[in-house]
Amino acid sequence: MRELQLQFVSNPVTVRWLRVLNVVEREQQFNIVDLSKQLNVSQRTLITDIGYLKQYFETSAQFTYHKNRYTFVETDRLHYQEQKQSLLEPEILFELIGNIFYGEQESVADLAEFFNCSESTLRRFMTLAQKALDGYGLTLHSNPVTITGSEEQIRRFFFDFYYEGAQTPHTLHPPKDLQELLIDMLQTQSRTYELGSGCTTAAFYYLLYITIERSRQGRHISLPISLFLIDRKEKDFQKLMALQPLIYDRYGVYLSEEEMSWVHYQLLSRRTIDRPEWEKVFFMHFNQWPEIESLTSDFLKYNGFTESQQSKLATFFNAFFLTRKLNDQISPVLNKLLIEEKQAIKKSYAKELHQIRYFYERNKQTLDLSNQYEDDVVFSLTLYSHILFHYYAPARSLLFLLEGDALVVQYIRAQAHQILGQRHKIRYLKIAELTEKHLNDDSVDLLITNYSQYVAEYRLTKDYVLMNQVPDEKDWARVLTKLNAMVTNPLPPDSSLNKY
Repeated sequence: MRELQLQFVSNPVTVRWLRVLNVVEREQQFNIVDLSKQLNVSQRTLITDIGYLKQYFETSAQFTYHKNRYTFVETDRLHYQEQKQSLLEPEILFELIGNIFYGEQESVADLAEFFNCSESTLRRFMTLAQKALDGYGLTLHSNPVTITGSEEQIRRFFFDFYYEGAQTPHTLHPPKDLQELLIDMLQTQSRTYELGSGCTTAAFYYLLYITIERSRQGRHISLPISLFLIDRKEKDFQKLMALQPLIYDRYGVYLSEEEMSWVHYQLLSRRTIDRPEWEKVFFMHFNQWPEIESLTSDFLKYNGFTESQQSKLATFFNAFFLTRKLNDQISPVLNKLLIEEKQAIKKSYAKELHQIRYFYERNKQTLDLSNQYEDDVVFSLTLYSHILFHYYAPARSLLFLLEGDALVVQYIRAQAHQILGQRHKIRYLKIAELTEKHLNDDSVDLLITNYSQYVAEYRLTKDYVLMNQVPDEKDWARVLTKLNAMVTNPLPPDSSLNKY
C-alpha cells in the first residue's frame, strides 16, 4: 500500500496493519524488535497485530514463528490480495476522492448523512486528506467538497492515487472500450515513430482517461504557448490526434488540440534507455535551452567518463534533463516522485545520491528548475544514472578457474553462460595459462574459481571471487556484486565532495 494512499485511511489500526504488511511482504522474514524500530510501534502492539493478521489471513497466508523470527508466506496470492483490499472497504475518504474525480460536488452535511457519520467526524477525516494534498499544492474544500488547485496538479494527484497506488475496492479503472478504441486506431496507422516514449500501456490509458473525465467536467489544461506550438508540428502528435474524433464519437467529449498536446507531453516525459534515435530527435525538436548540453557534458565528466564513453551516454542524459525542464515549464509537480521511490533510492544508492546531490547543488542555476521539487529531480537523476551506467557498462572479461567432478564443472559452465554469458566475455583456464602472468593479465577483469588452492598458491593482483565447490545462489550473487561495483565510476580526483 502506497504511503500516499495510507494518508487517506481514517482507521489508525488499519494504517498500522497495512504498514506491517508492506514490510513483511517485502522482507518475508522479520523479527519484532526490528519491525518495532522500522514502524515506530511498540513490540507489544506489534505482537498483538501479528496475532490478528495471522487469524485474518489464515486462508491465504501464513505467519510462522521459529527462533525469534517470523516467516511470512502467501499461500493463495489472489485471495490474499482480495482480503487485504477488503480492509479498505469501509474507508470514507477513498469513496470521497472517487466522487470528486467524477465531478460529484456535495456539501459536508449531505456527505455526512450519506456516510452515516457526524459532520465533525467527516471534517476530521478531511484534515487527514489535506496533509496528503499539500504535497501537490492542492486544497480540499468543504462546501461543496472538492479539490482546488491548478489543473495540472489535480491530474497528477489522480494519476498517482489511482495508477501508481495499490489496488483497492475503490480503485478507478479506464473503461475497456478505451483500449479497444486505441487498438482499432493503431491498426490503421503506421507504427513508425520519430519521438517515441517509454510510457507503459496502463499508464497511457490512465493519462488519457483522466484527461477525458476532467474535460467532460469543463476542467482544462493551459500549456505554455511556445511548447504547444512546437508539439503540434510533430508527426507523432498528429498520429495521436487521430484519437480526437474517436473519443468524441465514443464518449461525447471533445479533446482540444491543447488537451491532446498535454497527453503527448506526458508520453514524451517518459523516455527510453535503449532507443538513442528517438532520444536524439526528441532533444533536437524540443530543446530550447542550449545550456543543457553543457550540463550533460559536465555531469559525465564529473562521473569520470572519457570522451568516447560520453558520446554514447550524452544522448540519454540530454533527453533526461530536457524532460525535467519541460515538466517544470508545464507544472513543477510533474517532477514529483512518490515517497517509496525516494526511500528505495536512498537505501540502495546512498553514495551515488550524495554525489549527484553535490553536483546538482553546484549546477542547479544552469538547469534553473522550481525549488519545490528539486530534490525529486536529484533522486530521479540518481536512479536514471544507475540504470544507464549499468545498461551501457562495457562487457567484462571473466576468467573461470574451475576444478572438481567433470559433470559439476560442466554444470558450473552452463550456469555461468546462463547468468553472465549474455553480458560478459567468459573464458575458461587452459593448461598453458596456469601461471601468475596469465592470471594477472590486464585483459582479465575478474577471476572466478571454486578451487581455494589457486588462491593460496598464486599471488593474485586481480580481483577474484572464491565460490563453493558447487556454487549456490549466494556465490553467483557475490559475482554480480563484484561486477556491479566495477560499473560505479570514481569521482574525479579534483572533486571536493569530501568537504561536505
